[in-house]
Amino acid sequence: MKQSADRSGLGFWSEKEVRLEAAHLLDQADGVLNEEIKQVTPFLSFAMREWAQAVLRKEHLALMVEGGFPNAERVRIILGPWGETLDAKDAEISLLWARPTNSRVRLEHRQILGSLMSLGFKRDVLGDIQAGQSGFYIATTAEMAQFLLDQWRQVGRERIEVSLYSEKPEVYADLGEERRITVNSSRLDAVIANAFGISRSSAQDWITQGMVRRDGLVVSKAEVEVQPGAMISCRGQGRIKLLECSQTRKERTAWEIVLFRSQRH
Repeated sequence: MKQSADRSGLGFWSEKEVRLEAAHLLDQADGVLNEEIKQVTPFLSFAMREWAQAVLRKEHLALMVEGGFPNAERVRIILGPWGETLDAKDAEISLLWARPTNSRVRLEHRQILGSLMSLGFKRDVLGDIQAGQSGFYIATTAEMAQFLLDQWRQVGRERIEVSLYSEKPEVYADLGEERRITVNSSRLDAVIANAFGISRSSAQDWITQGMVRRDGLVVSKAEVEVQPGAMISCRGQGRIKLLECSQTRKERTAWEIVLFRSQRH
């Protein structure tokens, strides 16, 4: 009799496209349960990774998470029959090193990702993109790595060199800046605007354009109230870790935060 992973958790996702992604992960779990053959998921967002681990741990499966970098945000999950020993190599992740041929040029995360997406890549074949001293490390599937080595030669107007990287990547330290900000309210747009030093309307634009996530999930409403402990990610800009809040004498809200300027995407 065929076994099937519990699908009741699919209701957690309201967006159809994301729900289909989650259903595909459960289909992979079914394959392991019935055929006892290891499977590897696509690269998952932080939110999908948390959901998948919570759901799949209830099944009779062995799990291993691998992203190519220490503390990677985007990862692949290796699924195997219960009791089987898994190896990080099973994730089939390759690290590429890309840098501009002109040493005076400095590229940004958004340019690297935009260039990759313009080649027709889907986000699920790409892991983290992290900055090094003079270029970027890109985690990708082993299959896509060969394509990039052969075809990726330019980011915008800038020529680049791409190579396979097999050593430990020397990424910039992801050190945050502890700060105290004061806002009129704990609305999402107010916190983002104050933390990054931008206008409230610009923060609202980021939100409506789908650039902002709270604890891994896209937030579409600027008026959402944030809570201590939340991690706010703003694509291409950085992240805000909310520590604790208090009221000032003038009845404003003071937040203790850690601001991480963008080092990955």
